Amino acid sequence: MNIRPKRLRGLMSALVIGTATAGLASTASAQDFDAVLAAPDDIPLNLAYARQEVADGNLSTAASTLERILIQDPNRHSDRLFYAVVLYRLGDFQGARAELQRLEGANLSPLERAEADRYMRLVTVKASDRALSGRVTVGAVYEEDAAGAYFTAFDILGAPPKEDGVSSELSLAINGRAGLGSGSAWEVYGSALAYDRTRQSGAGVDFQRFEAEGGIGHRSRLTSFRVGAFARQIRLEGDPQLTEVGARAVGSWRVTNATTLSARAEAVSQNFDEPAIEAVSAIIGGDRDGERYSVGVSLAHRITARTTLSGGLDYEIKTASYDPFGYAGPRLWLSLDQRFRRGVYLLGSGSVRRIDYDQADPFFLLGAKREDTRSNARLAAGAPLSAFTARGATGDVREDIALEGAVSYASRQSGSPLADFEGWGAEVRLIWRFGARN
Repeated sequence: MNIRPKRLRGLMSALVIGTATAGLASTASAQDFDAVLAAPDDIPLNLAYARQEVADGNLSTAASTLERILIQDPNRHSDRLFYAVVLYRLGDFQGARAELQRLEGANLSPLERAEADRYMRLVTVKASDRALSGRVTVGAVYEEDAAGAYFTAFDILGAPPKEDGVSSELSLAINGRAGLGSGSAWEVYGSALAYDRTRQSGAGVDFQRFEAEGGIGHRSRLTSFRVGAFARQIRLEGDPQLTEVGARAVGSWRVTNATTLSARAEAVSQNFDEPAIEAVSAIIGGDRDGERYSVGVSLAHRITARTTLSGGLDYEIKTASYDPFGYAGPRLWLSLDQRFRRGVYLLGSGSVRRIDYDQADPFFLLGAKREDTRSNARLAAGAPLSAFTARGATGDVREDIALEGAVSYASRQSGSPLADFEGWGAEVRLIWRFGARN
């Protein structure tokens, strides 16, 4: 099966359009605003309107409607909890905490009380000048062409056969921040990631990635930016393959309550550990070591309360002491985040990347100039463990642990004398998210 980038982009577009259309179709029964305006004291009508506005992603309108309901009847405790959650999603953590404090001692059901306590913990951390969050994953991965995704092969005597493999997957990610001074919008931040994929059967490849980053940032109601230094190491089959040290700047601007524009830039020094290339570096006049520079812009738009579409364009330049290893090229990516009831979710993502190498390679490619087109796509579906209970919610740690399954596709088209790569994969994993969810 040979799926070219053009066809892959078509499949991705169909997925995005189909899912977004389904989300928009569910809003067809929205309450008419004129009817609400004509009956401001009709609480059931106003409450139905608020719920529909939340479903449509109009959180500010829903908050105003819920506030009007609570002015008329302050003892509607379930609706006040609903109002607090809406304020939390709007980023008004102080307002959400005030509403949750009013629910202390109120007559709530056990599940509502658990949810109120949970959101109180979340808003307390969000409003604090210190926060710590993280994610732990445990899973298994199947790869149709386990080695082809990691190693470039030659096609001189025919493309090498595909060999599948199964690997275990473990990861730990931690993020933290601390404010600089009381009430200051400035903060220091840090993050760390450790990822391990270990072969269990077949032709799987042992792969590890370690990252650490730290710097300074600024946050306001509509904007944020961070500038910091980071280090990354990638290991293959137990040996270092790439070490990077560099600087990164990221900024975002919330254009509306539903739309966020972001930009990023980074500059990196790369050090490759490749014995075969280093053995001939004196002959060819260099190796893959050099610098990497990239810039990117992205846009995230919440189509409805449960549907978010994001996309971006990046451009990367790499230098190398052996000029044919240097390259430049763009990357276009798209992602979809679709949420359903009970916390069930669907995540789709895909990217197409074009890489034009700087010069023809007389040593490794027999005078050919390498040009790559690389495509990736992933579709994941998951649900918190609480979704499998009778109520669909628990108000405890089961809402923070998700069971996720995914399928993925990757291709690399390089042209002769290099072999093209195309492979499918699948994975299943448990994900535990803890702390403040930044």
